Amino acid sequence: MKQEFTHELGLNPEQLKAVTAPLGPVLILAGAGSGKTRALTMRIVYLIKKLKIDPMNILAVTFTNKAAGEMKGRISKLLSNPGKISNIKYQISNLPAMGTFHSIGAKILRAEARLIGRTPNFVIYDDEDSENLIKEILLRERIDPTKFKPSLFGSLIDRAKNNLIEPRDYNDNNSDDRFNSMVRTVYAAYEQSLVQNNAVDFGDLIMLPVKLFREKSQILSKYQNLWKYILVDEYQDTNHAQYILTKLLASRYKNIFVVGDDAQAIYGFRGADLQNILDFEDDYPEAQVVRLEQNYRSTKPILSVAEKVIELSVHQHKKRLWTEAKGGVAPVVYTAEDEMAEAWFVGRKIIDLQDTGSLEEFSYELEDQDESILSRIMRHSQARVLPKLKNKKGLNNIAVLYRTHFQSRALEEVLISAAIPYQIVGGLKFYERKEIKDILSYLRLIINPRDLVSLKRVINVPPRGIGPATFGLIKDAMLNSIQHLNNKDPELNSGLRNLKPQVENFFKILQTLSNLPEEANILDVLRNLLKLTGYENYLKDGSDEGESRWENVQELFNVAAVFQNLTWKEGLSRFLEEIALMTGVDELDSQAEKVTLMTLHQAKGLEFDTVFLIGLEEGLLPHARSILDPRQIAEEIRLAYVGITRAKKHLYLVHAQSRRQFGLRNLSVPSRILKAIPEELLERYEPEF
Repeated sequence: MKQEFTHELGLNPEQLKAVTAPLGPVLILAGAGSGKTRALTMRIVYLIKKLKIDPMNILAVTFTNKAAGEMKGRISKLLSNPGKISNIKYQISNLPAMGTFHSIGAKILRAEARLIGRTPNFVIYDDEDSENLIKEILLRERIDPTKFKPSLFGSLIDRAKNNLIEPRDYNDNNSDDRFNSMVRTVYAAYEQSLVQNNAVDFGDLIMLPVKLFREKSQILSKYQNLWKYILVDEYQDTNHAQYILTKLLASRYKNIFVVGDDAQAIYGFRGADLQNILDFEDDYPEAQVVRLEQNYRSTKPILSVAEKVIELSVHQHKKRLWTEAKGGVAPVVYTAEDEMAEAWFVGRKIIDLQDTGSLEEFSYELEDQDESILSRIMRHSQARVLPKLKNKKGLNNIAVLYRTHFQSRALEEVLISAAIPYQIVGGLKFYERKEIKDILSYLRLIINPRDLVSLKRVINVPPRGIGPATFGLIKDAMLNSIQHLNNKDPELNSGLRNLKPQVENFFKILQTLSNLPEEANILDVLRNLLKLTGYENYLKDGSDEGESRWENVQELFNVAAVFQNLTWKEGLSRFLEEIALMTGVDELDSQAEKVTLMTLHQAKGLEFDTVFLIGLEEGLLPHARSILDPRQIAEEIRLAYVGITRAKKHLYLVHAQSRRQFGLRNLSVPSRILKAIPEELLERYEPEF
């Protein structure tokens, strides 16, 4: 059987050992680029086709929707192709449950909504929604939101939920009693408001299932018997709540298969606990441990550099990445004068990599009042004029990685001036744009009329003359008359009879949209929404900005079209949930001929032919906030290791001698990460002028 798997699917001996491990707890320590996704995918195929396990009894958890989607595609293809895996024909009608922790949590909560005080059509609030709700609570509690920002309370509440801490139990030893009492008050009021709004936030998607499982043994048994075989990717990134959720589900049958790499644990700031993977063998003493150390991504010179960097991080499982690949060029180090010279170097090397041959130079006219981009580049970097890029093939295989978002500013100036297309991951996301948020708020109200956050956002968009005082009356009426808040009866209560006709018209629009015929689809909902609300005319005000915003709304139709074959209610629910659970990386277009700019945290799980890792300076990488904490320093080192191991062929390590921050120019010290790499493993770049 093992030989058949090896021959047919190209598994190396350690991957084969992982895929065919006996049932029970299994820990796969998978180094960067070692084929962990292949191993995880083939483990699922092995369970179904070889061990004849019903796919309905398998749960696979990933950390991004993109990873879950790719895994579903691979597994579906392998299971439907009888020519693979010893020609064993196996017909299945369903794939295993696969998704992120949050999507699995949402699945559980929709099925058990009544037990958590919600209905199955609850909405999922993002950070902005939560902060808007918290701001209202602060004002109600007479807490100054300019002194105590809603984002602060949002962060503290999210951290509490990640650690399964209820409002009454909240206590931060680093804060005084008065502030802790304030947080408990706001947290409790926030939870009550979520129930009233028939909403949950991201923390609830894990915390509430755990609470259900702990308080109702029959619910826990139900899901333990449903998902007898559990597989978890990126286990090193689990926080306390995710760890407990997984442990509860696996406690009956102990068929838990986890894959991770403690050397790539970089999300401590989000609550991820590295100790979860380090303690797996303590949790499951009978666990089998398999190490995947053969790298299929990077050249040997890149791996040699990565090895020296990760040696700076202690207290981890020992692994040594190796590759059978021959050749490869040494990673390049460049010392730039400042951030503009750093950006110029990146632009120059991108152009060189395109092998453009004869290049057309470009120039800029100096403005009277301001110094041009070009002159700043030349003044700061002593560089010649960059040519405009002609050959734009393969740009999607190039990434520039940095520690913090502000570092992209100089890069953008240079890339624009050299006509190098780029995309930024983690900037203003498509679904965070005002016009998109407005439309999504209308859609959420159609399926959940109790969503007061969405109601407040759009009740006067387009303008209807409904001010804060009128909204306050509407809100009070809704909170005092929940029994009227359903799709069939939009009347609030007698207290609203004397309000403006615009209010009545607004709720009639929602009623009309919620009563669309069953055969309608999500595109019909969008078309009717835009027509009835007048939102299209509101956006198309004759300005270029208005046209651009309308184009974004049209793009929303393209996204929604994926669900047009479903009934409008099912399609709308799935559409809204998918958007709510989307991350910045999910929006990355890997096929677009553009250079990718992103932070190191967002680069996890990706790979590129060429990687520029910039800002390798003390205070940036490692970040100044981590300098005094050895655990945080260790995470910064792992962050650099993740960045280095994204590179397949070319790696450029760049630092500046000075950098402008907060309006001041400061001298920079090369990062300890650079200093840990022996000179013989690197090539120094000296620009030719």
